[in-house]
Amino acid sequence: IPRGSGSNKMLVVSWISSVFGNMVSALFILNNKFDLIFVFGPSPFTICLPAIFIKKIKNIPICFWVLDLWPESVVSAGNLKSGLIPRLLIPVVKFIYKYCDRILVSSRGFIDSIVEKGISPNKIGFFPQWAEPIFKPDKKNNEYFDNKISENSFKIMFAGNIGEAQDFPAILHAAKILKHNKNIHWIIIGNGRMAGWVKNKIVEYELQDCFHMLGRHSINKMPKFYSQANAMLISLKKDDIFSITIPAKLQSYLACAKPIIAMIDGTTAQLVRDAKAGLTCESGNA
Repeated sequence: IPRGSGSNKMLVVSWISSVFGNMVSALFILNNKFDLIFVFGPSPFTICLPAIFIKKIKNIPICFWVLDLWPESVVSAGNLKSGLIPRLLIPVVKFIYKYCDRILVSSRGFIDSIVEKGISPNKIGFFPQWAEPIFKPDKKNNEYFDNKISENSFKIMFAGNIGEAQDFPAILHAAKILKHNKNIHWIIIGNGRMAGWVKNKIVEYELQDCFHMLGRHSINKMPKFYSQANAMLISLKKDDIFSITIPAKLQSYLACAKPIIAMIDGTTAQLVRDAKAGLTCESGNA
């Protein structure tokens, strides 16, 4: 989806279409017996609406695991300038929370926002994310890299979404500052809305020799990629909502026993420092 106001309209259309698509899917499973509806809740938040539909018909409870806080994350990640979409979303969010019997949060920092929407703290529990078993220390493996990345270089690796929230302008600025050190390489694994913009900036800043976009790969390959890194990079742009968000990549980085460079505020930075797992600086500090 291209950036700009048109992309925001497309996002809204995507949210609505996903609700109707999941409603149709729900019709095909209603003949089965269930004890509980468990909703895994990254964006879009509206994924919970079909669950409420099933709850009404089957009279069974919903447990909603909140990994993205709405509407705050929509405003920040989407870089929204208008308050219209957040105002429209707040009643939907309150409606979803109301009909959930149990709400789990991946960060304790989410709790206040949910309570402010009229939900009892007794209904909310802390349930952190974890790394899949596949993530563990692995032997060094260079099979996925080309000859442009020296085996003996210092490799800073980022894995995940390439979007507005991850603050790639600051990451690229840091790479620009260091580009004359030919021994430092930046390796980006993943894709996202800003991938095209990042590729253009790599050319503009003349970073082709040190900044490498390797695209999206299956989760099974990630430990092999991580094995080559000297440090793993985690970043989120400066925003109150991101200061209480814990990106899922943190757990996989830690599980693979890799040092972390964190350009992030708040909860995640504190976790890295408490674990003595790497170096931190505030969001946006290239």
